[in-house]
Amino acid sequence: MAALGRVACLVFCATRTVSAWAIDAQDIKPRPGLVLTTTTFASVSAAGAGLGYMDTEDHLRLVSVAPDGLTYQVRISVTGNAQAEELSRRLSWPRQVRHEDLEESTRMTLLYASTDPESYGGQTFAETSRKVLTSLKSGSESPFVIGIYGSAGNEAGGIAGLMNPSTDKPSAKGSSSNAAPPMPDVGQLFHMLFGSARHYYRGTLKRVESQDVPVAVLVNGVRVSLPAVHAGGTFSFGQEAPQKVELWWLDNADWPLTLHWTFGPASQLITRIDWTEEGGGGATMTAQLAGNSCRVELHGIYFNSGSATLLEESEPMLKQVAAVVKASSEPTLTIAGHTDNIGSADYNQKLSEQRAAAVRDALVTRHGIPSVRLIAKGYGLTRPVETNATFEGRARNRRVELTRACATH
Repeated sequence: MAALGRVACLVFCATRTVSAWAIDAQDIKPRPGLVLTTTTFASVSAAGAGLGYMDTEDHLRLVSVAPDGLTYQVRISVTGNAQAEELSRRLSWPRQVRHEDLEESTRMTLLYASTDPESYGGQTFAETSRKVLTSLKSGSESPFVIGIYGSAGNEAGGIAGLMNPSTDKPSAKGSSSNAAPPMPDVGQLFHMLFGSARHYYRGTLKRVESQDVPVAVLVNGVRVSLPAVHAGGTFSFGQEAPQKVELWWLDNADWPLTLHWTFGPASQLITRIDWTEEGGGGATMTAQLAGNSCRVELHGIYFNSGSATLLEESEPMLKQVAAVVKASSEPTLTIAGHTDNIGSADYNQKLSEQRAAAVRDALVTRHGIPSVRLIAKGYGLTRPVETNATFEGRARNRRVELTRACATH
């Protein structure tokens, strides 16, 4: 098979069945417009604070899939205050991965910075290479190099240092407080993203389990378990303290996505994989809306963390929703906003209302939907569909839905 064919092949072809795996998505492949949503966390044990108080979601959109490799557009998420929103306009960069590195590279970069080269010559970005995955699956150890910000593995700086240690932990669910989750210090964020150097840690990876392990991911809004090769090792750089590293790579040599990684106190996982369905996906959305649940999750709607400003990556889903609304016989439909439980009940209620209103306004002003046909309503943290105790569950609970009136609403 040609290199591009290997890159672009389906992760699970329609004719393939994998026992013991709850695979509902059979068409995950590199394709223009596909968006990977990642959630990043870092803890600061000494200060008692961490970015985990607000899940920080970044978005990696595949711009092109070509014989010479993949091109991503990286959008760094920032929390929704005015200063951070203005900074976020500068936090979107292209990244290229060559096809020869997708085949052979034993180096990978973690996290992102504007100082990184646009072309990742000699290393991978959102995935590892066929060579590394094949080596691990054969039972061999794999020498590996990881490029990360100099202090990302140090509790005194890097990602872990972004939080203001004097900020109190946000209120729990049900609190009457209006407290928002802690916000990263924008000055430190600017320094890390625009002025940090990478350190390249070296070590050896070895497969942890002899068989694949499941990693939960939302694929076009549906919870599935994807099989992953779990590898780990200890990595060192100069005089810095060694760091324990673990990586979970999608078990598909054609596109071994990094579904999850941990590096010292920092970790990241893919919580969502979304793409625009062929034919627009309108028939599927219409069927879901007409079903007993009377609702459809708009899985391709994106916001910065804690923000109600729609990101441009939302446009394909907005077009689909507009077509469904125009074709619907329902006189009125509702755009419903939902959140996780990070922050107070009042904070989340307001955020859910603002996000629902932002989607409604975009459909009315940009896509020609009469304003009388759409209602915006926020439910805050009151209607979780999964547990809020995990990254994966919180990612599912942060959602926007299109609903119709029925006995269940």
